[in-house]
Parts: sequence; C-alpha cells; structure tokens
Amino acid sequence: MSTSEYVSLFVSIIVGLALTDLLISLHRIIRVGRRVRWYWLVPLLSIYLLLAVVAFWWGSYVWYLHIHTLTMGQFLPTLLAAIAIFLLAAAILPDEVPDAGLDLKIWYVENARQMWILASLALLLVVDFYAVGSITDGNSALHFAKSQWDNFALLAGSVALIFTKRLRVHEVYVVIAVLDMAYSATFLRIG
Repeated sequence: MSTSEYVSLFVSIIVGLALTDLLISLHRIIRVGRRVRWYWLVPLLSIYLLLAVVAFWWGSYVWYLHIHTLTMGQFLPTLLAAIAIFLLAAAILPDEVPDAGLDLKIWYVENARQMWILASLALLLVVDFYAVGSITDGNSALHFAKSQWDNFALLAGSVALIFTKRLRVHEVYVVIAVLDMAYSATFLRIG
C-alpha cells in the first residue's frame, strides 16, 4: 500500500463519518415532515458541505499522490482539517427535532456562529494544506495565491459571518459558496 493510499484510507474514515452524520441528520429532519418549518438556507448549506466533504476526500488522494514518506507531524494539518470538516458536518443540521417542532431559521440563527467558526477553521486548514502541496510541487507563492483565490475569499466570508447576524449576508455567501463549489467540482480529477 502506497503512502497516499494509506493516508487516503484514514482520511476516508473521517470523511465517511462526516457524510454519515450529515445524511442521518437530514433523514431525521425529512422524516418528521410537518414538525419542521423549513428555511432554504439550511438545506443549501448542507448541499455545500456535502460537496465540500467530497472535494476534500477527492483532493486528499491527489495531494499525497507524490509523497513517498510522511511523518505524523506532516499529516497533522490534514487530520485537523478532516476533524474540522467532520465537526462542521455534525453541526450543520440539528441532531433531533423536538416534539413541539423546529423552525430551521431560528435554529440556524442560534447555531450560525459555531458553524462559521468551524467553517473558518476548516477552510484555514484546507488552504494551509494546499499551500504545503503547492510548495512541495515547486510552485511560487503567486501561483499558489492565484490558484486558491476562491478559498481565500470563502475564508474571508466565513470569518465575516462569525460576526454578523444579518441573514441576507449569510444567504448571499452560501449561494456564492455553493456556486463556487459546483464550479470547482467540474475540475477535480483523479488520474
């Protein structure tokens, strides 16, 4: 088993747990039907996170493909990014719907700060991860900045969302993030 396969296998376990939590939470919300008052931002944010989790998993293989030896310290940023993504996936949807029902807009407002702190942390770690890979491949800092401009913009936006309660700002950011992720997904390749 190669180093990249070994690392990807471990990352796949954490990514699999993140997707499992996200899908189970979504299933629970859908299952209770009328007890949930829907707010379009929360399902859209879930779609974004689903794409982001798959993109992280997809990228993890490519990132380590050229690595033949790796220390645990060198793997730590990837592990921390995977953990942050898992925690974000666990926080993005409510785990339970009370018998009295749930208003997803109120729930989002109450939990948005935690979500955006985790999203900022995950994006920071992913950008750091891309930086290490870019430097290892011999690219310049300018090349790295050009290739990651969207992640820098998403990071700046997610940090801003930690501090603003204006829902319109949250909504615009999430729509842009989903469009960016959908566009980026068309270029992610293995092989």
